[in-house]
Amino acid sequence: MKLTKRDFVKGAGATVVIAAVSSVTPPPAEAGYGAALPFDVAVYNEWFPQARTFAARLSEQGTRVLSVTGDAGRLWYDTLRVLVAQDHRRIAGLTTHTDLFILETLARDTQLRVSQRIDAGRLVSWVLS
Repeated sequence: MKLTKRDFVKGAGATVVIAAVSSVTPPPAEAGYGAALPFDVAVYNEWFPQARTFAARLSEQGTRVLSVTGDAGRLWYDTLRVLVAQDHRRIAGLTTHTDLFILETLARDTQLRVSQRIDAGRLVSWVLS
């Protein structure tokens, strides 16, 4: 079987996603950190299997997950802005670069900034805080 450039990029992207999900595993309660989740909300672009896996893993940990559903601006105005106003300010995501650009721009009014960013081909893993 011949490995194509596309196969390589998809595999590299999946590796970055797995690393990003692994890095958000909450510390065990016995380590003295309690049961606090690392993120209040996770945002993902449902068009990509890697993003759906990212969301599923965080959901299993108890994090609220929200799909971009094709319109990051609508997600911000209809849902995220309200959650941020309710002090849900730790937001992780695995989206397209365009989705992140829109969310990052809209989040500036609430003093949220991108604190972590990892490019994964057509996707980007990020944290707003």
